[in-house]
Amino acid sequence: MKKYVLVIVSLFCILAGGCVDHSQQARMAFENPGGMWMPEQIYDQLETLESLGVENPRAMADPLAHPLGAIIGMGCSASFVSPHGLIVTNHHCSYQALQVNSTPDCNIFEDGFLAKTFAEELPAETGKKVTVTQEIIDVTDIVRKNITEISDPLTRYKTIEGRIKRLIATHEDPAAGIRCTVKNFFEGQSYYLIKKLELKDIRLVYAPPFSIGCYGGDIDNWNWPRHTGDVAFYRAYVAPDGSVAEYSRDNVPYMPQHYLRIASEPLKADDFVMVAGYPGRTQRWWTAEQVEFAYLLNNPNRIKILTETMAIYENLASQSDELDIKVRPSIKGVANSLKYLQSLQENFKDYGLLAKKKTQQEELATWINQEKTRKIRWGKALEKLAALQRKRQQTALRDSLISGLRRSVTVINSAHSIVRMAEERSKPDADRDPSYQKRNWGRTEQSLRRAQTSYDPKIDKAMLSYYLKKIGELPGGQGENVLILFSKELLSTPAKIDSFVDSLFIEQLTVDDADTRVELFKNADTGQLKKSSDPAIQLALRLRPLTKSLEDETKIHQGQAVLLKPLYIEAMQAFIGKPLSPDANGSLRVTYGTVKGYRPGPDSQKYKPFTTLAGVLKKNTGVKPFDAPEKLVAAAKQVGPGSPYYMNEIGDIPVNFLSDVDTTGGNSGSATLNHKGELVGLLFDGNSESLASDMIFMPEITRSIHADIRYILWFMKNVDGADNLLLEMGVD
Repeated sequence: MKKYVLVIVSLFCILAGGCVDHSQQARMAFENPGGMWMPEQIYDQLETLESLGVENPRAMADPLAHPLGAIIGMGCSASFVSPHGLIVTNHHCSYQALQVNSTPDCNIFEDGFLAKTFAEELPAETGKKVTVTQEIIDVTDIVRKNITEISDPLTRYKTIEGRIKRLIATHEDPAAGIRCTVKNFFEGQSYYLIKKLELKDIRLVYAPPFSIGCYGGDIDNWNWPRHTGDVAFYRAYVAPDGSVAEYSRDNVPYMPQHYLRIASEPLKADDFVMVAGYPGRTQRWWTAEQVEFAYLLNNPNRIKILTETMAIYENLASQSDELDIKVRPSIKGVANSLKYLQSLQENFKDYGLLAKKKTQQEELATWINQEKTRKIRWGKALEKLAALQRKRQQTALRDSLISGLRRSVTVINSAHSIVRMAEERSKPDADRDPSYQKRNWGRTEQSLRRAQTSYDPKIDKAMLSYYLKKIGELPGGQGENVLILFSKELLSTPAKIDSFVDSLFIEQLTVDDADTRVELFKNADTGQLKKSSDPAIQLALRLRPLTKSLEDETKIHQGQAVLLKPLYIEAMQAFIGKPLSPDANGSLRVTYGTVKGYRPGPDSQKYKPFTTLAGVLKKNTGVKPFDAPEKLVAAAKQVGPGSPYYMNEIGDIPVNFLSDVDTTGGNSGSATLNHKGELVGLLFDGNSESLASDMIFMPEITRSIHADIRYILWFMKNVDGADNLLLEMGVD
């Protein structure tokens, strides 16, 4: 009977001049207003989702139901894709796991890796974890209670910190693997406690060769058209009884409550797509003064530093295969950040975004001053925030250089952690700095061990020498005041800096050994450290008054901002008068839109939303980064109509596609879902023309770039022979 009903409906449509697909019309007309939405905010957008053809829009608002229950965090975003704990994310999110499992004789970073059985899967880097959101609780009333009555900003900061620590202690259950965080939203206007299940035995399952997973390299990064198979697979394990456990050969695959299915119908232009993941940071709620400082001063300084450190890392990589493996993740990270910042600056220049931001804020100020009650409540907030920002800017470059030095020099970073732990050890746990509470000791120990995989004295010496010379260039005596803490002799010339650095890396150095630094972290007190002959420990002790003052300055600043920023946000929300999403902060978010091309400039040809396998071959030169594997080239030449994953609309297998969804860093590896909540791809990048959307959203130009699941499945089968994983995911 159903068949006859369909025939009658079809005849009626023909006779009537064609039936209208309203959801298709809505998708074609949709212009994304932007928004990385908290799941609960989706309830206010159900009608919009229904109009776009979403089958069960309420499911998109429930973080514990399917499909959001399958979305996980692991540094990048990721998803469960089988009932046996199989995880999919981006290839570029697997660099550390590839690094620690690579040697010059077996470089899986270059050649790729595939485990055909559970037993062949490789432990990921030390400390690798997967987090699965279990519950999200609004704790705003508890955290912000009566804070306006606290006059001292440092006391205010510590009061909020104490309340957050107590909330975490109340809700956390380490024995069950439940770890909690409290995050602020809308610049401290609200706070939510997030419970997550934390899985600790994570293993690498599959990564394609670098020439597939990073095809196009830094040349294509942030650019369209793209032809990248940016995918990797992991698996989560638990103890045989199902409890959370550290790595053990006796562990068994974790069985998730929810996992994603591969799309049952082909994706095409104008189709609805939704991205779910853990975006890192955006700055849309920054004031005009913050944006101006970033554009005119901070970003140019960062670009210069990244350019110079890239040259150092590349020089180190050229010296040996061992050094190349150790610095490869750093090179990729620096290159990515550098190109991002360069494109960001171009966006601001090309689109006049700073002027737009200033105009928005001026319009807000005018609106506030037009009405007495608004002026009383919000009138002083902008002025006070501007003064706060000006004060913060005075030492911003110095602070960033000190921070960069610590991050980049393993022995100094390790010594600092040891000195800080010794300082906190004598306090009751509830009074300790959050980073040094017992709940974080294991994580720090793992970090201290993990650092060994990328440690080499040549790297540390090169980076320490570089940062000391940059600090020496600071104006107004700022540099001298820092350098005097490093050495009794003023490091007034590059030659003296190099000599000092050489003297630091001598036989008495002990924190260059992972076991030693972990032992010191776990047991040393300040008195013992003062007697240490290790020059890095002594240096960390001399630097401690400076680093403590920097910590206190940050806390005072945040203690002041926590009163002012929410007032600014409140005024903006009232002025704009429609639902707005909070800035990304590493929590679970949902964003949606449609598959859509774009025009990069008013006189440019419009980009199509899909790239093709033929495009991979067209770019192929046989030389990095366009060195497609011979097996891929051969398999691609056999593709034609009727081939699996062939897309008739483009006459080929789709490789990457564009959408207008609103995403940012941290979304890498995010599942891209269709209107049924099925997996159609993986988000891995954005377009260079719209990177400033992190600060000012630009709907007409903002695009996200995704790896099409059809290309991923095709090369898994035809190039790498990953049939075992295809079968596990339910793919024929």
